[in-house]
Amino acid sequence: MPSDVHSKPSQSDIWLKQLFCGGMAGAAAKTTTAPLSRLAMLFQVHSLVSPKGLQNPSYASSLPSAFSKVWTREGFLAFWKGNGTSCMHRFPYSAINFAVYEKAQGWMGKGCRDEDGNSWRNITVRFLSGACAGTSAVIFCYPLDLIRTRLTTQQPATKYSYNGITDAAAKIVKYDGIGGLYVGLGTTLCVAVPSFSISYMVYGSLKEYVLDDERFSNFRKVGGDGSLRMGTVGTLFCGATSGSITAVVTYPIDVTRRRLQVQSQYIPEGQRMSAMDIFKGILKDEGTRGLYRGIVPELLKVVPFVGTMFGVYEVLREQFKLNTD
Repeated sequence: MPSDVHSKPSQSDIWLKQLFCGGMAGAAAKTTTAPLSRLAMLFQVHSLVSPKGLQNPSYASSLPSAFSKVWTREGFLAFWKGNGTSCMHRFPYSAINFAVYEKAQGWMGKGCRDEDGNSWRNITVRFLSGACAGTSAVIFCYPLDLIRTRLTTQQPATKYSYNGITDAAAKIVKYDGIGGLYVGLGTTLCVAVPSFSISYMVYGSLKEYVLDDERFSNFRKVGGDGSLRMGTVGTLFCGATSGSITAVVTYPIDVTRRRLQVQSQYIPEGQRMSAMDIFKGILKDEGTRGLYRGIVPELLKVVPFVGTMFGVYEVLREQFKLNTD
């Protein structure tokens, strides 16, 4: 009897393990796809930060030329510019995200799932749990997200040029006040909440379908305890599908919020725009295409990013024996 009591992990132990699994998964995925992330951001903000932005709104004519442009001007390691800040942001961001999702799913699941496990109830639980997770992670980690964006997209030789995380934070507070660290928070929530809601809903629903349907037997594996688990192919399939759908739906808002985050580096205070003004300006000056500028590297990173994130998360959860659905 004593051995059974001591072998059962406490809720705090489970919570810490979930935080660690989520943080490691996010940091690994961010580092793997850092080059494509940086290119996507450069495409997103180019027409705002470049003196010739409206005459030439695209950062480069193609993705290969964008790679060449960064490599020639800044060197190979420039593709990971700001990645240290990204990982500092992504570890707590993903940790909180996954942990809150698991907890919220457990709370909501008790009241929403019936004995027959109706799929619409499961989908609703995943959607609402994803919204809770995204909101919590964004609010807690937002200043690092803003600093990461500015470090990644900054132009040299201006008073807003930053020499690392602490210098960036100090200059933002100096020129924009404490509130400057939260510029664009509302717009970011407009991206993150539907993004994580859709991502978790689609991923969880596809995962459930893959594990239940014999046509997808090659996408799964048998765990050490005899239960069916997602295989590598299944994780990539579900992750890439959920990531692609999420990216296409939320990308225009993401372009808007990136420009909102960096505009104080390039636009005088009296001329700065609201999120709605930025959105309307993009439509007016660049058309619908401007709202999807950089979507190619964004979609190209979906498979390695989501595959790495969910893959690492599933492996670590299995190692820690965190078998909650």
